[in-house]
Amino acid sequence: MAFSLYLILTLILAALVPAEHTSNWAVLVSTSRFWFNYRHLANVLSLYRTVKRLGIPDSQIILMLPDDMACNPRNAFPGTVYNNADRALDLYGDNIEVDYRGYEVTVENFIRLMTDRVGEDMPRSKRLLTDDRSNILVYMTGHGGNEFLKFQDAEEISAFDLADAFEQMWEKKRYHELLFMIDTCQANTMYSKFYSPNIIATGSSEIDQSSYSHHADNDVGVAVIDRYTYYNLEFLETQVRDPSSKLTLGDLFDSYDEAKIHSHPGIRYDLFQGGEKTARERLVMDFFGNVQNVEVENGVERNDTKLQEELDHLSRLIEAAKQRHNETQVAYSAGIDSTEANVQPKSAKKFEGAAKIQQDDGWSKQLVGLSALLGITTIWAAGSWLES
Repeated sequence: MAFSLYLILTLILAALVPAEHTSNWAVLVSTSRFWFNYRHLANVLSLYRTVKRLGIPDSQIILMLPDDMACNPRNAFPGTVYNNADRALDLYGDNIEVDYRGYEVTVENFIRLMTDRVGEDMPRSKRLLTDDRSNILVYMTGHGGNEFLKFQDAEEISAFDLADAFEQMWEKKRYHELLFMIDTCQANTMYSKFYSPNIIATGSSEIDQSSYSHHADNDVGVAVIDRYTYYNLEFLETQVRDPSSKLTLGDLFDSYDEAKIHSHPGIRYDLFQGGEKTARERLVMDFFGNVQNVEVENGVERNDTKLQEELDHLSRLIEAAKQRHNETQVAYSAGIDSTEANVQPKSAKKFEGAAKIQQDDGWSKQLVGLSALLGITTIWAAGSWLES
């Protein structure tokens, strides 16, 4: 009976636990203050708009902006932020949720956010509520150097700090897979110290190389976007048109053109389980979009016949286990009655009263009830999933 119950529980858990990640999150960080760093804010807001377009909700995006360029007195177009000189798209708009603003954007707050070392009074909107089935996109931009990134010209985060923070995340089961992107001078040195599993990292420039802006808006008066981010966005906006896209990270990385970016973008695969081949096969939507409830195979939606068959099979296993248990109990009870009949003295008197409940019998019935309850719960959960 114990083996049968163990088998049932194993099958139930196998049916409920997904094979892949179940949620996507994005942490988008600009680390620069002051008007002349307008492009860093535009970098982040551009990625913010893209991941929202592809399905990640604001509740699963952490946006960190050190300065509000939209309300800066120097802004000739108050309340707006643009990433192109034609000013066709206002990145700020009316539908933006900033989670950390101004002097809240610090190294300490960033590390606390990633490792979930925050106070109990921290609102849920400012927490990274991930688990071991969450894929996370971490994008950072600002001014940096060899193995450091400046935060608001006041402090720095080092490559070692980032590596240790990600290791704490892995140990605390806070991510399934992580894509780290950084656009800054000597960006590739910032992921050189990583040592945690399941991380894909990419940066805009090698050691001793700068990261360059793409173009300026003469009316705004400053550069409005960086080259590395611009060409990432070009791919995402022109190639990844909807959440059903099957383009991979390999396609994205192959689109990098050093002649256009004016530096040497780097990519690190060695920490990812399966190495370069597996990492390149990951879909862009595995990090830049939301998890989809419907899988599409050969252009046709997959029906739910297979899942229903598995649930029916599980129900039959539960019924068979219950039947075997009942048969065992009948045989056991018959053996006990026969034994008691043989040893009972002829002079023994029968007393009317409450029947004695065998402890083993009660425990066995509880196990049967538990297995039946788990089976019903599984079928109900699957039904809810099918309806959704």
